[in-house]
Amino acid sequence: MCGIAGFWRPSGSSTDISTRALVRMTDALSHRGPDADGHWVDADRGVALGHRRLSIVDLSPTGAQPMRSRTGRFTMVFNGEIYNFRRLRDELAALGASFRGTSDTEVMLAGFEQWGLSATLPRLAGMFAFAVWDSATDELWLARDRMGEKPLYLAQFAGQLAFASEIKSFRTLPDFPRDINPTAIATLLRQGYIGGEQSVYRCVTRLRPGSYAVVSSRGGQPHIRSEQYWNVLNELRSPNGAASQVTDTEATNSLDALLTEVVGEEMVADVPVGAFLSGGIDSSLIVSLMQKVASQPVRTFTIGFRENSHDESPFARAVANHLGTAHTEIMLSADDALAFVERLPVIFDEPFADSSQLPTLLVSSVTRQHVTVALSGDGGDELFGGYSQYTSPDSVGSLIGRVPRALRVPLSATLGAAPDALVNSVLTRGSSWAPNTRARLLRELRNNSRANSYESLLAKWVSPADIMATQHAGSFPATVPDSEWPRAASEPEARMAYDMQHYLPDDILVKVDRSAMACSLETRAPLIDHRVVKFAVQQPLSMKIRDGRGKFLLRNLLARYIPQQMIDRPKRGFAIPINDWLRGPLKDWGSAVLQNDAVLQDWFRPGVVSDMWAAHQRGEDHAERLWPVLMAMQWLRAERM
Repeated sequence: MCGIAGFWRPSGSSTDISTRALVRMTDALSHRGPDADGHWVDADRGVALGHRRLSIVDLSPTGAQPMRSRTGRFTMVFNGEIYNFRRLRDELAALGASFRGTSDTEVMLAGFEQWGLSATLPRLAGMFAFAVWDSATDELWLARDRMGEKPLYLAQFAGQLAFASEIKSFRTLPDFPRDINPTAIATLLRQGYIGGEQSVYRCVTRLRPGSYAVVSSRGGQPHIRSEQYWNVLNELRSPNGAASQVTDTEATNSLDALLTEVVGEEMVADVPVGAFLSGGIDSSLIVSLMQKVASQPVRTFTIGFRENSHDESPFARAVANHLGTAHTEIMLSADDALAFVERLPVIFDEPFADSSQLPTLLVSSVTRQHVTVALSGDGGDELFGGYSQYTSPDSVGSLIGRVPRALRVPLSATLGAAPDALVNSVLTRGSSWAPNTRARLLRELRNNSRANSYESLLAKWVSPADIMATQHAGSFPATVPDSEWPRAASEPEARMAYDMQHYLPDDILVKVDRSAMACSLETRAPLIDHRVVKFAVQQPLSMKIRDGRGKFLLRNLLARYIPQQMIDRPKRGFAIPINDWLRGPLKDWGSAVLQNDAVLQDWFRPGVVSDMWAAHQRGEDHAERLWPVLMAMQWLRAERM
């Protein structure tokens, strides 16, 4: 795994100026690639490609980048790993290709020469983001892997197109405009992350997963044409398709064989490899398969908390002992959290409000002291129905779905006008749903879009207007049209597919990539290999959710490797005791971040912020809504400095 950066100025630039600018961009990514750096500049065409290397496969100089193809037509910088590169290499060798080294980068370049760029992309199994200069057509190609494991940002300004693995590279360019995007801040408040193509800066976008962009010169200005080469929605089983006749055992056998193959591929490296182990179903399964494939005990790493209600380390320890891994436990204290929280604006580049970023950072930093690559269980929830919003029979989606559209807005207005106490008392009779959640959800009846209704179900702030300053009233996220809601065979499967397109790449994978790469650690997620994804989304719902519990197939498979009692336990997730910490060790930090000054007044309603902070200190739980505000304010303050 590495960091890439560069730019194209069609009007041209001197070699000296371009090289100095490029070096600044790659220096900002040194944490992503501490082993080496490389730069390539074509001053006549105004193109510059830079690379920071974290050596994983082919540690020799033959794997260095930027790398040119045999004919010299293509020059590439690449971040990621191609797991099937050996098979592709054999196929290309049979067609006459020759190779200097053993890197996947060289295999990709040979593929471009043989098949072309757009035809090579579907052949790649792995995680990647890359930039390729085609000297035959004077075009810059940019591409990203199917699920969005590896990041790639684009910035268009001052007659140039710049690209980078992280936004911080753009800030090194002297003419980079730092105009903040208010809609991105509103999206953060609503979702806890900035999603889609947008970023915190107006001029910066992110290339979406499964997409590539071709940049050409038009009138001396860069012109971008983007296309999607893969979309998980095209892999979903048909809503009208026949029910699968595969038995539980047959499906479990198929998943066992597929995941064993994928895990084996993802363990290939010329450096030490380990795994994150939480003791949950996903990570326990990945570690079980690693132990099955490995010739020696796998190194595993677990994060724990001194607060017992959040501590999963005993479960991880039990799994590690049963499998015989070489296990390391790390306890996260509030003091550790305080040290990391002050670094978040630099690490994440833009506001990011998934509080599990803190334990992810700590486990990554300790893991990197022992290994260079770590496998994780990310993606299991989205693929196999692990979240409660997929499994709850009292789903607000199904409830709203029974209300005729013509009655939804009037009913929403009635509920919105009624006192909270009355609404809550009526809606929670005989239900386990939290009162404030149910009241909030039913008020979303005014949403004619299923996507908006679903996002409201999970929102931190259903309406960012409740807390943002009035001057940003027109900056709130646009309504998601119903046409963007997945056409799946069931409501839970539609939600899973929606999360695969949004929450997984824009929250989970951002969190893991930035946290791990801040420590120069490569992470790999076998469960979101596109072959596993295709298998999962083709399975009937009963293979994912059964008897009100998710991950049926994963549970079934895991039972072959560890005792059932280690599997049958409540799901906790990777949460931290942020509610208590904001009243204790993080209280002074939070008070300083939320102080009523010009920065706060520019973006938020000071009275709403101070009232919520005070209520939280009195014992009410507002951590879920305060954390996005804290992350936004901390970043905005750092940006002003």
